[in-house]
Amino acid sequence: QILWEVRGGFVMWHLPLALLFSAPVSAYRLARCPVPHASSRHSVLASVLDADEGLETQTRRKRPIPAMVPPSAKTTVEDGWVCGPDSIEPVLQALRNGEFVLLAEDDEEDTAISLILLPQHATAEKLGFLAEHALRPRLVMRPERYARVYNSLHTIVLDNKDLDQPALSISIQAGQPDPSNATHVSATLRALASEEPEFAQFQCPGAVSLSCARSGGLLRRAGATEAAAELSELCSRSTALQGPPHCDAQPGNNRAGNTGLGALQATLRKSGWGSVKAMSATHGLRYTSTADLVAYLRRTQQLVERVGLPARMPTKHGLFMAHCFRSLVDGVEHIALVKSATADDEPMPFAAASRPALVRVHSECCTGDIFGSLRCDCGPQLEKALQEIELDGHGVLLYLRGQEGRGIGLGAKIHAYRLQERGFDTLDANKQLGLPVDTREYGTGAQILVSLGIRDIRLISNNPKKFSGLTGYGLRIVERVASATIPNPENIRYLRTKQDRMGHMLGETILPDWQL
Repeated sequence: QILWEVRGGFVMWHLPLALLFSAPVSAYRLARCPVPHASSRHSVLASVLDADEGLETQTRRKRPIPAMVPPSAKTTVEDGWVCGPDSIEPVLQALRNGEFVLLAEDDEEDTAISLILLPQHATAEKLGFLAEHALRPRLVMRPERYARVYNSLHTIVLDNKDLDQPALSISIQAGQPDPSNATHVSATLRALASEEPEFAQFQCPGAVSLSCARSGGLLRRAGATEAAAELSELCSRSTALQGPPHCDAQPGNNRAGNTGLGALQATLRKSGWGSVKAMSATHGLRYTSTADLVAYLRRTQQLVERVGLPARMPTKHGLFMAHCFRSLVDGVEHIALVKSATADDEPMPFAAASRPALVRVHSECCTGDIFGSLRCDCGPQLEKALQEIELDGHGVLLYLRGQEGRGIGLGAKIHAYRLQERGFDTLDANKQLGLPVDTREYGTGAQILVSLGIRDIRLISNNPKKFSGLTGYGLRIVERVASATIPNPENIRYLRTKQDRMGHMLGETILPDWQL
């Protein structure tokens, strides 16, 4: 029986042990509905059955990629790839053909693995395979489609016992045969995958669990839910995108018909790249990783748009043209200060250039750039870059906002400063806070440079990550120009850490007296 109770201002309902895709369920959890809408209609929006039997405890440890899944010879993990760019299209083709694919989370040896299938290809046999090898199956949808299903729940008759109708969810009664068999569930999935589902014909509540991907997709949250939804949408495209897009392209012109209708996603019972290799060899499944999808999207999707027209920006270093751009992923605005011989209102001032542009991609640093903090070298690097670009007469200073403290944010950066005062270096301070060492990505910046007409770059940087981060977008770095600054007693330890632990090339930029 379904049991109801009121707890903490919420109506709670309990499900007895049941069969999920004809597989035993070892546990259940409570689904919470706001009191004003307390009906079993809303139960379909919660993942009610939590089959965690056999799920391995996953300890997150950073390790090298196992030899069995090496990255492409032309790519590295620093480029964002794990399995390589060539892994994406075979996975998409397999999904279009109605096959399961494997999706690893990242390059960690004990990474979590998902089984993915497009719901329009669901059959009783495939759901049996899913029940044998995976846990917690759910139909993943993008927010727009999820909202459409949610808003249509009022048309669904509660506790309808007509088993000839597709079951968005099915009432389960103790002592009665469970109607949520694989044949019925596969029919439900196929009905939900149609472009125009007839929601009035669905039953509620019951077995098919829905999950909503985060707004903004995989580039906002690199999770299995968003990755599954992204794979579904990529499958709806006629062909893979060719070449990097720029912000003057028309959004959505790479679509073929409808966008993704969702994906069936479940967690593999065993984790790790060993399980990926074994499943691939035994069942002929294609695989890739969430990290590869992120790298692919950053190189193939439009990430930025122009904001207004360029305008004159006179500075103490010289006259520049300011071009503003907005990220389509997070809404953050960035600015490019351009120095060129073209007309002031030219949107692509470097398109016809015969020589490479001198470029500085500068991450926002409020403390160093604005307040002149001596704890870092960001302010001097910014000033020096503007001077060099003015002298060269052909270049751009690209200021990327939202990257304070190598991406951890201003508050966390100040907290890290406090830890550095207790003896931690800049890397270990981040780790003590449970934060990554460097979360910056340069795909947005690369698309801005492409949109300015830049192809060949003389890059002002000491950071090797920027070189790999800017490649693969139609940009070619022909020369590295050292970002030379003079150290001070407050930042010398910081600079030493960047050189020794982060690989920054500082030997030619620091005065010998400091003996770095």
